Amino acid sequence: MSNMALTVIVVFLFVFTFLSLCWILISSYRFTELIEGYLSRSKFVANNRMTLSSAGFIGLLLRNCSMAMMFLIPQLCESRGLVEKNELANLPVHLRRMLVAPWVAGGVMFFLTLFFWFFAI
Repeated sequence: MSNMALTVIVVFLFVFTFLSLCWILISSYRFTELIEGYLSRSKFVANNRMTLSSAGFIGLLLRNCSMAMMFLIPQLCESRGLVEKNELANLPVHLRRMLVAPWVAGGVMFFLTLFFWFFAI
């Protein structure tokens, strides 16, 4: 591959990684409290809220990430007793997408960057 092609790919990866990071920050700030309201019966969400509420914006990001992980691995969370059965179904679909999509996009961009770094350069 030529140097110009490598430069274009690297710039593309950096720009979209930065955009996904901004998307994570904005969606965490706007939707964490709203989503926690729908999942108020969950012991996991209640404990995270109590523990991380005094941590400021970093605590908000951690709470948002933990709720996104609950939606990515729901069977494990239900079997461990972190969330009641079918409680995750109470969240509207548009909020579920707004919770999970930024984290998935950030993860995909991170792994694409690692793949490019290890195998293409």
